[in-house]
Amino acid sequence: MFDMPYEPHSILAIDVTPFSRSLAVLPAMRALRAAYPKTFIIAAAPSGTCEFLESGELADETIDLGVIKRTGGDYAGAIKRVFRLMKRARRDPLDTVLDFSPRLETQMLSRMLSGARVITPSRVFQMFESLFGRGGRAARPTGHGDECANVLKRLGVEIKDTRLGIPLPEAENERFEQLLSRHGSRGGEPIVVLYGSMAGGTRGWPVERFAEMSVRLAGDFGARIIAADEPADNRFTAAIEKLLPKGAIKLQRPRAMELAAAIARASVLVTDDTEVAEMGLDFDTPVLEVADSSQKSSRSKRHRMVYGASRVRITASEVYEIACEMLQEGRTVSLFGR
Repeated sequence: MFDMPYEPHSILAIDVTPFSRSLAVLPAMRALRAAYPKTFIIAAAPSGTCEFLESGELADETIDLGVIKRTGGDYAGAIKRVFRLMKRARRDPLDTVLDFSPRLETQMLSRMLSGARVITPSRVFQMFESLFGRGGRAARPTGHGDECANVLKRLGVEIKDTRLGIPLPEAENERFEQLLSRHGSRGGEPIVVLYGSMAGGTRGWPVERFAEMSVRLAGDFGARIIAADEPADNRFTAAIEKLLPKGAIKLQRPRAMELAAAIARASVLVTDDTEVAEMGLDFDTPVLEVADSSQKSSRSKRHRMVYGASRVRITASEVYEIACEMLQEGRTVSLFGR
């Protein structure tokens, strides 16, 4: 049973999840801001998510928690985040803490904040997460968007619009066009953005296959390849840079808006990250997602998926063939639109 709603005066909203997963916080924070327009809201989240929250004016203040790794064992990072959160929390009294994804460091913080009401996902929700595992292969009954909605519902707030709703200023589009021009683009060439979320990990699509597929697209279609990291990070581009075709562009440690502008401009976004795929669809970008068998089917005609028992079993040729179809479809539409 959910708690009765009440009127908070100051809120600290914490999301200690990797960047792409934390994108689910954006519609949650939009709903929170609409419900409590006069409440002082502080948001603590990964670097890129903080930038999006600031651009959308969804928080009065943000606490940048840096790059949060998908794998466990980041004890040094966890300790740093605890001290960063405590330092800010002690500055002004907080009466409400929303912990969208409880972890050791956020639970430590909650115990240290006397007088604050701490709201986490319900025990039933956390039981499902414990049974199925956030990173396990078994199909989960919930995702992080559901986790965020569960927390807000306990506060008496409902998320009615689940779109990410990232505002992209025209200046960011212009900067991206200038980047293309500096790398020799004359316009008209297809832009293929690669985003690998788990470079070096066992659950991601291998960087060698991203590269093999991109070399073939560059050779056969004259595609401009862009390899993009998550904001403030460079693991993907560091792993793939020597394998990319000539003329490829690397977005290393990009700003969140820089990444968003690249995805919005892409002819095709190729990714093994479900949440970044959602970002592409939000911008109406054609998305080719490399997925494992536990993931949901596509929800849009512009969203193509390649499935395997695991991503590592999916070949570069399988992805290349579908990417070819998507580029050809895009060219046909543009020709009829002239």
